[in-house]
Amino acid sequence: MTRITRQRRQEILEKTLNLVEQEGLASVTIKKIAQRVGFSEAAIYRHFENKQALLLGLMDMLEEMLVLPLEELARDASVPVRDRLLAIARLHARLILEHNSLPLLLLVQSSAPRDPVMINRMQRCLKRYLGVIEALIRQGQKAGQVTTDIRADCMALMIMGASSALAIRHRLVPEPAFEKRVQEQLLPFMVEGLTPD
Repeated sequence: MTRITRQRRQEILEKTLNLVEQEGLASVTIKKIAQRVGFSEAAIYRHFENKQALLLGLMDMLEEMLVLPLEELARDASVPVRDRLLAIARLHARLILEHNSLPLLLLVQSSAPRDPVMINRMQRCLKRYLGVIEALIRQGQKAGQVTTDIRADCMALMIMGASSALAIRHRLVPEPAFEKRVQEQLLPFMVEGLTPD
């Protein structure tokens, strides 16, 4: 793939992301994307075979925005496990708020029509996301920094669940003051509950 082709694909994905943030996934059509990018529909189809390919590209973009930084945070052994878990929870919450609940919208889109390709792609991203958090929790448990009263997979799900609940609330009842409290109060409270003094 040439540099120009990569740039055009990225531009199409960014315009698609903006459209989803503003109007939701139901509004995504190749025609609307072409209008936003300033290309013909045929030009969009040269870069993405169909709407499914475009949404898969959006999932790849989401994974890069969420999972890659999450992996970087988890690897930083100079930071205590508690602080890394909190940074991960805040990263996910921030992504949800900045992109108007995009991870939740993609999950709904991929599972509603029972599209096996979309579901498989979302499962891969979810497993990678949870796997990083579980590994960090197990590392903390070994070092006595994280409780062993709850299994790592359950704790990872709880951390993800707080952000997922925030995504639902943000999409249906956006309230910046509440969303700030979630980030400043709820997430630290939740992580501190997992980490003994």
